[in-house]
Amino acid sequence: MRRYYGQAMRSSFALLGCVVAVVLLPASQVYAAPPGPDDPSGDDILSYPLAEGDYSVHGTSNFGWVFFTTPDGVGCGIAPNGGPAGCDAVPPGAPAGTNQTVATSWAAGQFRSSDTPTFTRAAAVLPRGQRVQTLGGACAIDEQGAVHCESGSHGFILAADRGVLW
Repeated sequence: MRRYYGQAMRSSFALLGCVVAVVLLPASQVYAAPPGPDDPSGDDILSYPLAEGDYSVHGTSNFGWVFFTTPDGVGCGIAPNGGPAGCDAVPPGAPAGTNQTVATSWAAGQFRSSDTPTFTRAAAVLPRGQRVQTLGGACAIDEQGAVHCESGSHGFILAADRGVLW
């Protein structure tokens, strides 16, 4: 009886630890799936009109990439063929030491750290309410200035006050 009771207590504490860990995760990392149509942050980025202009960076080794600058000055880019879509910025509440928000067709959105900017180039500003895309990925700036990026079925929303990953 005592042995069973001890195992039950350990199991209860393990379950409690998992619940506490989930509750303590920053809200910016909680989504496991893209926001739904009833979520105001879940706009279909392909519904935004395609931006006019040249968002490629000529003379670099980033052939097929699309780069843009957000209206508030953040550098972002999308690699072709389901490669990374990302920005050289993270929202408040992101893990300490991270400085990029990234998603790929093979991995969910994440915050990561890089010694050098990956997505910042001398690129045109993408206006609010418009999108850019390349084969396998797209990014848009919503009317509030948040960046919505997708690569395959993964993506992120990066705003001044929040981050959403899927």
